[in-house]
Amino acid sequence: MKVLLFDPCAGASGDMIMASLLDLGADLDTVREAVQSVGCTLEVSRQEKSHIMACRARVISDSRFQSLSDAVSILSNSSLQGSALENALRALNILAEAESRVHGVAAEQVRFHEIGALDALADIAGSCAAMHCLAVERVLSRPISVGGGYVASAHGLLAVPGPAALEILRSHKIPWKGGPVDEELLTPTGAALLATLVDEFVPDFPLIRAKRVGYGAGKRELILPNVLRAAVAETLPHPQAGVEHMSQGDRIVQLETNVDDVTGEVLGHLIERLLQAGALDVSVLPALMKKGRAGSVIRAIAGHEDMHHLARIMMRETGSLGVRIFPSIHRLVAEREQRDVQVNICGKTFTAQVKISRLEGELLSIKPEYEDCRRIACETGQPLRMVIKKVEEAGWQGAVL
Repeated sequence: MKVLLFDPCAGASGDMIMASLLDLGADLDTVREAVQSVGCTLEVSRQEKSHIMACRARVISDSRFQSLSDAVSILSNSSLQGSALENALRALNILAEAESRVHGVAAEQVRFHEIGALDALADIAGSCAAMHCLAVERVLSRPISVGGGYVASAHGLLAVPGPAALEILRSHKIPWKGGPVDEELLTPTGAALLATLVDEFVPDFPLIRAKRVGYGAGKRELILPNVLRAAVAETLPHPQAGVEHMSQGDRIVQLETNVDDVTGEVLGHLIERLLQAGALDVSVLPALMKKGRAGSVIRAIAGHEDMHHLARIMMRETGSLGVRIFPSIHRLVAEREQRDVQVNICGKTFTAQVKISRLEGELLSIKPEYEDCRRIACETGQPLRMVIKKVEEAGWQGAVL
């Protein structure tokens, strides 16, 4: 699959997104036409940012649009067509909805303040035209670095990220983080474009083979390269089709707390909550507490990024005053594969799923899927334990062959 990956480690703005796509090979004439069709001029140059050569896309305009209807009319009469026009109108609507929530007025009545300059509309048009040129099948992005400190606005100094950008991040469930500098790194236009163009935000680089890499330069000089990095790449298939890949080892954290006044019903509910919130495994162990009281030790393992959220759940649900966190625990993990097998029971052929685990190619175990076995047992009237045994045998035969 041909994918595009954004890496906004220095944030993102509309002009940086457009420039990174141009640097990847988007047709300059098409992008320039889109910018000019909304009443602006585009200047493209090469700039060095902390020893990285990047594309700089500068939109020139002194005009403004005042309302959503004005902006919709400008885009609708531009050179954009098809999916490029749809994406541009969607990004504009995301901006209007964010401003609407921040200022407490209907979207149609929004006055666009900082983002009302026509060059913001040109950034949207140019970026959507450039994306259409690249013809990728899927767009991914890593979490966005938004910066820190305060930014001057029409309403005075505001904390970073600004209200409109933060509203877009919230409403579209976009992962973000502060830093790495005390500057505004994410603009509302950049947030709206990423919310529009990105299909999935991923915590880290997926397994890909990069074909082209582009850099879009920002306006300011920072202590880090002020560029938006993007790559057009080919996704790589897993070495074993059907295998849910997990590395032979990874790093996790363990959360643990002791309780002595929590009922079994609460503990059962807690286990469900933790697993739904991202815990990799949860266990409750009986324990003898101080003064001879019976209690429980609650343990959960999780990825580093989920530990604080899960610790809060443990404390809220149990009333515990603290949760111990043991960081950077190395975990040896088997590869897991799900496979369908055929079994013949009472003269009928049924399909059931089994989970196969391997370590360094060695077969460890075969576990039949309980719900499939239960369904077959109900349909045939056979004992569940017999059905499980037959499905397991079929799984072993298929896995060895």
